[in-house]
Amino acid sequence: MAALSRQPKTSTIQQRKAIIALGRKWDQSIDDLRQIAGGSLRALSAQQASDLITRLGGGDLPNEPGRKPRPYGRRTTDATRMIHQDHVEQIERLLRECFDDDKRGVAWLRKNFKVDEVRELATARRAGEVIATLKRMIERSHP
Repeated sequence: MAALSRQPKTSTIQQRKAIIALGRKWDQSIDDLRQIAGGSLRALSAQQASDLITRLGGGDLPNEPGRKPRPYGRRTTDATRMIHQDHVEQIERLLRECFDDDKRGVAWLRKNFKVDEVRELATARRAGEVIATLKRMIERSHP
C-alpha cells in the first residue's frame, strides 16, 4: 500500500497570491507569470508553486507545501485568536496592582471569569475583557 502524501496536490490560494504579489514587485503581468509557470497558476502543484515563489525571490509562506492549508474564508479575530504570552503577563501585572495577594487575585478570577489561572482564559477576546475590567478597577481605586 502506498503511503499517503501530506503535500497538497494543487497550489494553495496563499501560494498563488504570493506569486502574483511577487510578479507585481518585478513588473510581471499575469500573462507573464503564466508563461513562466508553463500554464495556469492554479494547475501548479504545491511544490511547483513553492519553487516558483523561490525563483521570484519570495520567502517562507504561511502554508508551506506538505502542511495543511488554513480553512478557506476563515478569519482570525479576537474571538478566535488564542491568548498570547503578552496578555498573560499584562493580566498578572494588573492583578498584582489590584490585589496585594496572589491568592486574592486568583479568587477574583475564579469568581468573575470562572478560571483558576490566566492561561485558562484561552482567547484574546476573553483576555481583553479581563484587562479592561482590571484597568477600570485600578482607575476607580486611584482617582
